[in-house]
Amino acid sequence: MEELNTNFKAGYISIIGLPNAGKSTLINRLIGEKISIISPRKQTTRNVIHGIKTTEEYQAIFVDTPGFHTPKSALNKAIVNEVSSVIPTADVITLLVDYNENFGTDFMRLIEILKGTEQPKIALITKIDMTKENNLFKTVSILNELLRFEHIIPISTIKNINIDKYIELAVSELPNNYKLYDADMVTTQSEQFLISEYVREQIFLNVRNEVPYDAYVRIETIETKKGKLTVSAIIYVQRESQKAILIGKNGEMMKKIGESARKSIEEFFGIQVNLKLWTSAKQNAFLDDEFLSLNK
Repeated sequence: MEELNTNFKAGYISIIGLPNAGKSTLINRLIGEKISIISPRKQTTRNVIHGIKTTEEYQAIFVDTPGFHTPKSALNKAIVNEVSSVIPTADVITLLVDYNENFGTDFMRLIEILKGTEQPKIALITKIDMTKENNLFKTVSILNELLRFEHIIPISTIKNINIDKYIELAVSELPNNYKLYDADMVTTQSEQFLISEYVREQIFLNVRNEVPYDAYVRIETIETKKGKLTVSAIIYVQRESQKAILIGKNGEMMKKIGESARKSIEEFFGIQVNLKLWTSAKQNAFLDDEFLSLNK
């Protein structure tokens, strides 16, 4: 049996916060790969995403979570349950706080949940390149009153401010451990899940109103042959009118979504991709187990 290296640390670091706090942008920066999709719209992330960063000194499994909020639908209840399930299993909890946070009802509910945990906690105040110093001090003061944090760190993911400091401090709180995953892994998410997410990202970026929130991507087939990855996928929406929006005039919107998603898939997997997309209207598709557990 491998002898435990007392100088090596490994464990899970959860990243939680309200919608649009910057969790997905942060985990992509930490891992150096785009493993979590991003859009300016709230609640883009639906699933728990694991990003793995391995060095000679540590293996940190950063766990990106959907934005915590008060759920009003079956899908949103499932999303919030995903967040709650991650907290007890983490070795370190990271709370992302927007510099402009108003500390409303959802935020205070999240604080109450964290009060019942014993793990070391780190607060990251995000987007500090967009705020004034006195606003930052005010946010730090409020956080100190609400909960005990081992560290409160102001960061900017876009400008790479204090990201390395955060990694250093988060890893210092991890236990001595064996590697939990192979050193060359950057995520535990399946190929199928990542591809479906790249497609869904482009729906969020290109289509307005409620369509992105009602859209679900199911991979039908994946085949690698002669150095090319061929993927067939169906985009489900709730209504025929939404299907027409996704297709667009002369199929232009579907073509745009497919082309942009293909480029993201090729960049991540490093292989030529042939992506075939269809769309179908299926009312209440999000109630199906296959959609609610897409990342399992």
